[in-house]
Amino acid sequence: MRMVTDYLFIAQINWAQMPPLEDFPSRGLTSFFVKQDDAFGVLDQSFHVFHFEAVTASSDIDPFQPEDPELYSPVLGGPYKLCGKLETQLIPYKNCLSDNFQLPPDQDEAAYSKYWDLSDASGSRIGGYPYFTQDDPRASDSVLLFQLDMEGDHKDYYVSWGDSGVANFFIRQEDLVRLDFSNVEYSWDCL
Repeated sequence: MRMVTDYLFIAQINWAQMPPLEDFPSRGLTSFFVKQDDAFGVLDQSFHVFHFEAVTASSDIDPFQPEDPELYSPVLGGPYKLCGKLETQLIPYKNCLSDNFQLPPDQDEAAYSKYWDLSDASGSRIGGYPYFTQDDPRASDSVLLFQLDMEGDHKDYYVSWGDSGVANFFIRQEDLVRLDFSNVEYSWDCL
């Protein structure tokens, strides 16, 4: 078993429990770790993504509680179980794939606002279109592997990347099909 020290466990996807997505795994586990520092590894690209094809059946476990409750992590008191559901997305206005997409003129505020609401890519997701609070840093041939957005309710947040931030993990389509997670790209940004 590989040991990852000085890294924070961010998420793990059990693909057998996810709705099927074309070109994504149908079984196995993929685990995400980021460096335990003030920038969660984004500045020096210190992160790890491990994929395990063969896994044994397991039962649900209680959420992990770090030994140090003051541990600086974007996942607060987690991990938490996420459940997947299939959704259809419109191409967001801020997306490298929408260069030639024509939105209604700015003076048509009602249409613009409606499209903006319908194409919102915020939220945690696997696949689909990513959300950025600033610029799109990815290579044009990469797809969204996993997005972990700020999560919580009106009282507390249990995932928080800085000030209303979001983290994204990208992979080239051909690497995803081959289950080669050695060239994943990672970014996070906030307001």
